[in-house]
Amino acid sequence: MRAVLVVAAFAGLVSISANAQTQRRWEIRGDTSGAPRGCSAKQGLHAIDGLFVAMSNHDSAALARVVPASHFVFSIGKFTPTDPFFVAHSIRELAEYSRRRAKYHEKLAINAITFDNWRGEGLQFGPIYFMRTADDLGPSPKPGVGKGEYRCKRGITVLNTGPRPAWDDGRSAMRPPPRTR
Repeated sequence: MRAVLVVAAFAGLVSISANAQTQRRWEIRGDTSGAPRGCSAKQGLHAIDGLFVAMSNHDSAALARVVPASHFVFSIGKFTPTDPFFVAHSIRELAEYSRRRAKYHEKLAINAITFDNWRGEGLQFGPIYFMRTADDLGPSPKPGVGKGEYRCKRGITVLNTGPRPAWDDGRSAMRPPPRTR
């Protein structure tokens, strides 16, 4: 119960801070306790938000600030039949992809994120719910879902994303588990 209260208080503070800086509103859930010395979930939140903002602004310098130069993976699945699957293992590949998507005015906006505690120096997150818009994806925003890891003082080392399945309302994984009798 104490961890849930800590997370709720932290989520409220981060939500206020993140909204003040980025004018974005998204829901934060889960457990961010157990950060290694010198690390915080707040740093992870800023990196995650920074990646989505950098991808939406097609800003390779901003991408380089939130993703390590090596040992990372970013992937995005097919949101339409003509949308290609993409995976990057370097800043160069990720920046080139982002620049290619700029011609379609692609934007990614986080709706909600769930954290799954620290494992060593990695803060696990997922599901992360977001909306993806682009001229070549059709007239309406496409819901997406993903998971990843933020590594303390290194940045986002994993972010795997794809279209949200029709059965996933974007809230189901974020609801508390049902009570058992």
